[in-house]
Amino acid sequence: MKKYIIFCKRVLLLATPAIASSMLAISPSKAATFASSQGQFNFTQFSQSPTLTSSSIDIENLVIGIDKATATAFADPKAAFIVSPPTASNSSFSIALGEGRDYLALANSQATVLGNFAIDANTNFSFDFLGDLELKTSIDNPPAENARAFGDIFFALFDTNNNSLLDFFSITGNLTTEGNDDFIGVENSDNVSFINRGSNFNFGGKEEFITSSFAGSLQRYFPNQTNLTLIEVKRNQARVSVPEPSNNIAAILVAGVIGVALKRKKN
Repeated sequence: MKKYIIFCKRVLLLATPAIASSMLAISPSKAATFASSQGQFNFTQFSQSPTLTSSSIDIENLVIGIDKATATAFADPKAAFIVSPPTASNSSFSIALGEGRDYLALANSQATVLGNFAIDANTNFSFDFLGDLELKTSIDNPPAENARAFGDIFFALFDTNNNSLLDFFSITGNLTTEGNDDFIGVENSDNVSFINRGSNFNFGGKEEFITSSFAGSLQRYFPNQTNLTLIEVKRNQARVSVPEPSNNIAAILVAGVIGVALKRKKN
């Protein structure tokens, strides 16, 4: 019996653009199990420039294979916040592939942008935003094979003076093939409005997908001088395995996701 384990955490630029492009071109039908999760987000048309910005990215990959099984995990996040003209964007991509009788491949990626703003009294603060989320899973032989894709995008506007949440937007999606944990959900506060928002999905069977896109704006009036913090976080996870992970392995995977959320590498 031959067994290999590859674990890499917070390793940036894991593959060259050529390798990444070739992986993107892989069709789910060409792998015994396939999962991908990707998203992108952009802030534009800020009513004023931020006083401070930051961005961070993090990845975590785990590959385990036994005997002649083959598995691959790849993650690629990017993030940037530009002060002048004020724009912010990030993207996150995770993919996992596997073939054989005993393997596990997991890819986590996270991208974050943050900006602080000093708002004068009797001032409107506003910005536009747009983004998308796409999840795909595929298996050949249920129920032995398992593929999962998860992704979420979240932004929040805080009053920094009293650390209170003012406005927010979130979109979360999950696919588990085979399984009944498929969903797509969107939530937002009253000051977030949309000019476009839509989702397509296919739940059930050996191939599933979710595609969702959105575009909108936020506008809020401040009668008093206020300090604001705007943060946007994007997480994407892809996982494939044979057999389906045990409870112990599932606990490790959950811990890995928490680690990605808590330990971020700043640009």
